[in-house]
Amino acid sequence: MNTPVTIITTGRVTADLELKTSQNGKNTPFVQFGLAVNKGYGEKSHPNFYQCILYGEDAVRMSKAKVKKGCLIQIIGDLDLVEFTRRDGTTGWIAKITLLSWAYAPTNRPKEEASDEDAGLPPIEDCGQNGLPFP
Repeated sequence: MNTPVTIITTGRVTADLELKTSQNGKNTPFVQFGLAVNKGYGEKSHPNFYQCILYGEDAVRMSKAKVKKGCLIQIIGDLDLVEFTRRDGTTGWIAKITLLSWAYAPTNRPKEEASDEDAGLPPIEDCGQNGLPFP
C-alpha cells in the first residue's frame, strides 16, 4: 500500500514556468518547476530544492497567475523520493512533489508594485460591515 507523504512548505520558484501538454493521448496541461526552500538560520542557513509538478486546471491557473522565477509560493503536495543515476554512475535521490494545491505567499512588497485594482479585488471601502466584499 502506498501511503502519501504530505508536505506543506513555502519557497521560491527557481525558473519561469512554461505550460506544457502531456503526450500520453490525454493532452493534460501541466507545469514543472523547481522550488527552493530556505532551512536554518544565520550561518547554518541553506536551501533545499524540490522538483514540483502540477496537472490540469490548477496548472493552467498557475500559468495565468503569472508565477515566475523568484515568486514566493505556498504549496501542499505529495512528496516522493526518486532515485536516479548520475553521469559518474553513482546513485542519487531527488525530492519530487506532486502538487495538490498552491497559493502566493504573503510578502512585504512595496506599495507601488501592485494595487488591489490590479489584482481584481474590490477597494477596501467597498468591503461591507464584516470586512468581506459580500453580505
